[in-house]
Amino acid sequence: MAENKKSKKKVLLYYLILAACLLVIAAVTVTVVLTVGRNKTPLSDGTQTEKPDDTNKPDDGNKPDNPDDTDKPDDKPTTSDDKFRLPVDQSNVTCGYEFTYDKTLDRYSVHRGMDFEGKAGDNVYATLDGTVKAVVTKHVINENYVTIQHANGLTSTYKYIDAKEGLKVGDTVKKGDVIGTISLAGGMELSQGAHLHYEMTLNGKYVDPDTYLDIIEK
Repeated sequence: MAENKKSKKKVLLYYLILAACLLVIAAVTVTVVLTVGRNKTPLSDGTQTEKPDDTNKPDDGNKPDNPDDTDKPDDKPTTSDDKFRLPVDQSNVTCGYEFTYDKTLDRYSVHRGMDFEGKAGDNVYATLDGTVKAVVTKHVINENYVTIQHANGLTSTYKYIDAKEGLKVGDTVKKGDVIGTISLAGGMELSQGAHLHYEMTLNGKYVDPDTYLDIIEK
């Protein structure tokens, strides 16, 4: 009898422990369900399925312009006229920017400019707006010249000329202004006779003037 009582007590204890475990599991399950239910984002009810239309939003100034807007201003700097003109009246070029034979020095060398045919006394014109950078009137070997500083690092030099009276460094000149006249040739191009030697530089380096004048047939 004593053994049967002990056996019943063990069975009863087992069921109590099992019942307690089931209660704990149920409590945990309920807690998890309630927590998830509170944090779960409700499904859309169809009242807002697309991104709100912002067409009526005030323009803050950062919105890109309509590409079809023909009145859009050009953001590139412009000038009234940035096209070069001829430095003389006629475009008769006797020598371009090229490797050639120098008759005066009896050698081959690079001719760093353009020579325009002309006669002493012919007008020489500024090819573009600018500021006079140099005026040389008493060169040791008669290579008198005028240099004009233009925008964007460009300069133009007019060699073998007599500068216009009163022209001085710092003067502002406009395209087409007379800056002097062709003089008798001298220096390293003496054998060529009277003509205008025209040079250009970009940021201090020689460049082919025809890049800007575009008068030599390619």
